[in-house]
Amino acid sequence: MSKVLDGITVIEQGTFITGPAAAMLLADLGANVIKVEQPGTGDPFRAFKGGLYSPHYQTYNRNKRSIELDAKNPEDARVFDELIREADVYIQNFRPGAAERLGAGEARLRAINPRLVYCAISGFGQTGPAAGRPAYDTVAQAASGFLNLLVNPEHPRVVGLVCPLKSGPP
Repeated sequence: MSKVLDGITVIEQGTFITGPAAAMLLADLGANVIKVEQPGTGDPFRAFKGGLYSPHYQTYNRNKRSIELDAKNPEDARVFDELIREADVYIQNFRPGAAERLGAGEARLRAINPRLVYCAISGFGQTGPAAGRPAYDTVAQAASGFLNLLVNPEHPRVVGLVCPLKSGPP
C-alpha cells in the first residue's frame, strides 16, 4: 500500500472506536500516529478477559505508537504541548467540553500550533440540546431509527458486541 501520509504526524486522544478508527486510517496510509492515553487505565478498550488486549483495541490501534500522559502533571503537560507543536493533526472523540478540561481544547492547541488540523468527533455535535449526551453505536442506531430495522419486535434486544468493560458473560 502506498504511504501517502508519510511525514504527517497525528496526535490522537481517542477512546473506544471513533477517534481510534479515524487515526487508524491515517496510520494505515503512513502517518506517524501517537496515541495519548491516561496513565494506569489507558483506552478503556484495552481491557478484556483478565487484562488481555481486546481484539477491538488491537484492530483500531494498529500502526500506532502510544504514550501515557497525565494532563494534570506539569511535566506531562509540557510533553503534550511539545507533541502538539510538532503535529499536523490532532484527533479526539470526547464529549464537548472535555478536551478543554484536559487542556486540549481547540483554541489552546491552535495557539500552540496555528497550522494544526483539529478534529473533534462527538455523537451529537459540538452544540445543541443533545451535544453533551454520550453516544455509542447502539445509541446512534436508536436515535436515528436504524435500530428498528435490526431488532426483532417479538424478542426486542440489542444485537451486537458485548461491552468489553463488563466482566463475565453478557
